[in-house]
Amino acid sequence: MPALVLAYHSHNVFGTGYPSNDHVALASDLRAVHAAGARIVPLQQIVAAAQEGIHGGGELLVGLSFDDGPRFDIADFVHPSHGPQRGFLNILRDFRHEVGAAAQPGLHATSFVIASPDARRAMERSPDCGYPDIDDWLGESWWREAVDSGLMGIGNHSWDHVHHAVERIVATTPQRDDFTKVDNYTDADREIRAAGAYINARVDSCCDLFAFPFGHANNFLVNDYLPLRRYEHGMAAAFGTGGRAIGPQDSIWNLPRLVCGEHWKSPEALEALLAAA
Repeated sequence: MPALVLAYHSHNVFGTGYPSNDHVALASDLRAVHAAGARIVPLQQIVAAAQEGIHGGGELLVGLSFDDGPRFDIADFVHPSHGPQRGFLNILRDFRHEVGAAAQPGLHATSFVIASPDARRAMERSPDCGYPDIDDWLGESWWREAVDSGLMGIGNHSWDHVHHAVERIVATTPQRDDFTKVDNYTDADREIRAAGAYINARVDSCCDLFAFPFGHANNFLVNDYLPLRRYEHGMAAAFGTGGRAIGPQDSIWNLPRLVCGEHWKSPEALEALLAAA
């Protein structure tokens, strides 16, 4: 069966319309996916389908993912320029109420969060991250609430995202905003294993899915560290941003996703992607 994974960022609010607001897009896209006859399922089910063998024809599976871990993933908030915004979790709840729980019984999304408290605080204060005047918008107190909702899981988005706003990253590379430079065991262990351990300790559940920061993967991570060190880091699969449906050639250690605002920018574009899949 074919499968698509869609990715959204709840801090992407640059306007009030579909092309500039991931909250508006998510609410619209849930209805479009449902109208297309696709089945929304947890990412773990997408991974299982990929392991069994993705093929053309049959029921389309769609997975939902959110990146970076703003509390806007679950909480409504007021944007300083664009007004009230419905949190992603509440958008899922609104959709379930609208169509009925039985219509999409597998409705679920995974929020990939950044583990390091210091990194998250640095990003919160950075003007180019968007919300320096909103306190604790990258906090972690909501993680367990998300899991307890039954509609969301928490995934691993690395220790510090090798982000330029962070004063000191744990990887030895001096280069920022490029996760392909995490290309050795020591750096991978600090960025992936340590992050998973930190997140698991706080959500009291199995955080076993990884999303590459910026979608940046490399041969060492995909073919060496992730598959061969699974007993150490505990990850079951990893997701990139390949911009297409999952195919039979794809490794579970770099499953492609489509990113809202990058790989599609309108309801019509998403409908075309769903039809093609």
